[in-house]
Amino acid sequence: MKICDIFARKKTLSFEIFPPKREEDTFTLIEDTITRLDSYRPDFISVTYGALGNTLTNTAKIAKHIKENTSAEPLAHLTCVASTTGIIDNVCTELKEARVENLLTLRGDMPKDTSVPVLSDFRHASDLARYISWKFNGDFCMAGACYPEKHPEADNMSRDIEYMKMKQDAGMQFFNSQLFFDNEVFYHFLLKARKAGVTVPIIPGIMPVTNYSQLDRMIQVTGCNVPLKLRNYFDRYKDDKAAIEEIGLIFTSYQILDLIANDVDGIHIYSMNKSGFIARLMDNISYVADKFFE
Repeated sequence: MKICDIFARKKTLSFEIFPPKREEDTFTLIEDTITRLDSYRPDFISVTYGALGNTLTNTAKIAKHIKENTSAEPLAHLTCVASTTGIIDNVCTELKEARVENLLTLRGDMPKDTSVPVLSDFRHASDLARYISWKFNGDFCMAGACYPEKHPEADNMSRDIEYMKMKQDAGMQFFNSQLFFDNEVFYHFLLKARKAGVTVPIIPGIMPVTNYSQLDRMIQVTGCNVPLKLRNYFDRYKDDKAAIEEIGLIFTSYQILDLIANDVDGIHIYSMNKSGFIARLMDNISYVADKFFE
C-alpha cells in the first residue's frame, strides 16, 4: 500500500532504522529490531543507508524483508549523491518487483572527500523525485525531508520552505521532518509551510536521546536547538548513564504526547536501531498513542 493512501484515513506511526554497514551482518543485526518495532503496529518503517550508497543493496533487501514479514509498509531511501539515472532505474525496478511502493527521495549527505564526483544526474531531491515520477509513472509514493530549523545550508527559513514547496510540486506526497527538541519550533515551521502552500502531510521526526555524546553530535550534524532545560538535565547527570537514559525517556515521552495533543499528522521516530529503548518509550505513551493512531 502507498503511504499517501494511509494518510487519507488515519494518523501514522513510523520508525526509522538503518542497515548494518557490513553485508554479512544485514539480517543477524536488524531482523530482531524489525520484529520488535512491528509489534507496535507502525504504518511504515523507513530504511536509510550510508553516504555514497555503500549499503544501498542492504536497503533494498531490508525493505523487501519488511514488506514480506511485517504489517508495516517499507519506505526506502534514495539519494542524489552518487546516483545516476541507471542506478536509480535499477534500484527502483528491484523495489517495484519486491512490491515496495514508497520512497524517500533526498539529496543525501555530501562526503568529506570533495574530489569524488557525487552529484551528476541529480543535483536536488526535487530533480530525483521528478525523474522517478516520469520514469515510473506513479508506481511509487514519494516522500521528502523538511527542516523545522531550516537546512544548515539554506540562507533562511523562507527560502528553505520555498524549496519544500518545489519538492511538493515535483511529486513528493508527504514530508518527514528533521529531528528537533523544541515543539514550538515545529509548530511555527508548520504554520509557515502551510501559508506558503505546502498542503501535504508533514510528519514531525523525533530522536530519542539516550547518552550525553549523542546530544552534542546531533547539534553538530543538524544545527538543531537544544532547550536550556534539557541541556541542564544532561549537564547535571552526564556521568550517570542510567539517569541520562531516564531523562531521555521522560523528555521524549512528553514531546510526543504534546505533539499528539496538537493533532499533528503523525509521529516519526528515529529509532537508531535501539528497540529496547523504543519498547520503554512506547509503553510509556501507550494509552494516548493507541487512541491517536487507531
